[in-house]
Amino acid sequence: MEVTEASHVPGLDEMTVGAPRSAREALQSGAISLEDLRSVHRMRDGRSALDVFGVLISFVMVPLLFGLYPRGWTAVLVMLWSIRNFNSAAQLVHESDHGTLFRNPRLNRSLGNVFAYLLGYTRSGHRTAHMDHHLYLNTERDPDIIFSQPGAPAVIVLRGLLADLFLLSATKRLLQYSQPADRATYSVSPWRRLTVRGGLTMARSMWPVILAQLGLLGIFTVLGGPWAYLLLHVVPIMTFYPLQIRVRSIAEHGFEVGYEPASPQEAWLTRTSRLNPIERWIVAPLGQYLHYEHHVFPSIPNYNLPRVHRLLVAAGIRVPTNRSYFGFVLRKLRTEWQERRGPAA
Repeated sequence: MEVTEASHVPGLDEMTVGAPRSAREALQSGAISLEDLRSVHRMRDGRSALDVFGVLISFVMVPLLFGLYPRGWTAVLVMLWSIRNFNSAAQLVHESDHGTLFRNPRLNRSLGNVFAYLLGYTRSGHRTAHMDHHLYLNTERDPDIIFSQPGAPAVIVLRGLLADLFLLSATKRLLQYSQPADRATYSVSPWRRLTVRGGLTMARSMWPVILAQLGLLGIFTVLGGPWAYLLLHVVPIMTFYPLQIRVRSIAEHGFEVGYEPASPQEAWLTRTSRLNPIERWIVAPLGQYLHYEHHVFPSIPNYNLPRVHRLLVAAGIRVPTNRSYFGFVLRKLRTEWQERRGPAA
């Protein structure tokens, strides 16, 4: 839900769109005061401006560093830096989706578009998908189901990781985001009913993305060489970036081995992550690791989520956590494998 006025004061229902019933009931009972909630809802344009400026500079630093030190080890390091940039830019698009990037709606929307174009898609398509992710979490109508089927067995997870590395996941995501911004006609799997006419409509929506990518190509060519754009931007954004999105999605929304929800409400599941510094820096910049807090309060800016976490804990509301995205997925795969083997003889 976008903020339409700087002076808008949200109510509890507006601040908890898509939150689970248990959390909403706890908040409605006064576990956290409405005044405290409204205080963490306040936006700081100066903070957002620093984030925007920092991410743009970080994008330029990738080809610059590679151009200054064109070595194999440098390529590996700046590729990881690129993945951080993608996650940072995606978080700014995400903030724009929720109207929490800037109080001015036009500025909020325009800069959300800029970062979406840098990532190769449109902000309107991303917003449609992301709003449905909040409303239909872990159901067949959740667009993120292409990355995290909550109860998927190990073989499906491994098959998905291969799909990530072979461009299939990036292609599916692009088709999701290239649909018209109409939730009535939105499809989680548009590739299943893609027509020539629909493909042409999607292609026409991509012209600003193409211009942005040509601009990036020019920057990479000047600072690091034309091949640097392919090696350090196109390859990671089409392969390793979707792979780590899958890992993060499973860790945030996947069921533990053996868990079977008894109702749709029990299928609502999300976790906050306590990550090591490297994992947090690359995979979860700009507060992305505070994921439970975001799903309970989608309209609160990312920089206020640490305070939301403290309020929830102080109110006695349990915040599900895991210690590592990759660790969670590896543990899930190992547990299933051990159960399949059965008890040791």
